[in-house]
Amino acid sequence: MLVLLDRDGVINVDRPDAVKSLDEFRFIEGSLEAIARLTHAGYRLAVVTNQSVVGRGLLSEEGLQQIHDYLVHAAAHAGGIIERVYYCPDHPDRPTQRRKPAPGMVLEALADFEAEAACTPMIGDALRDLQAAHAAGCPYYLVRTGVGEAALVAGLPDEIVPRAICSNLSEAVQHWLQNPL
Repeated sequence: MLVLLDRDGVINVDRPDAVKSLDEFRFIEGSLEAIARLTHAGYRLAVVTNQSVVGRGLLSEEGLQQIHDYLVHAAAHAGGIIERVYYCPDHPDRPTQRRKPAPGMVLEALADFEAEAACTPMIGDALRDLQAAHAAGCPYYLVRTGVGEAALVAGLPDEIVPRAICSNLSEAVQHWLQNPL
């Protein structure tokens, strides 16, 4: 059983100018505990994140790896296990099929974990997260943190119907644990 999580705006505070260093990386309150709850409930976890900061030359691959190592270590310290971080470094003007809203990273994670899409939720804060999950056949949650509230104000397309709209990752995890497929 796999759960896919977006990073910026779901696990950590999203910055308008992007997270460009470990010093700028801050966890959203309760996100590490939510990750631990999923782990203790028997779920495997992977992060699926666009990181155009690399493609735009604002952060090196090594700097991004440092941030992801910190994320994985902090989750482990809280009792959670993030098994893999999938990231797409594409520049937004030159996207591949891995960059959300395309489903490439989601499909890659499903294949790597041998997970069934229909039973693998994706939790995100942006329309592109929901679109990627929808295209891959995964159920999805929208959290109001990050750009989630702005996505709601802008309006979701008719075909994008989240399983639930939640205040934050903690609430989304609670909903999934109480209402799994």
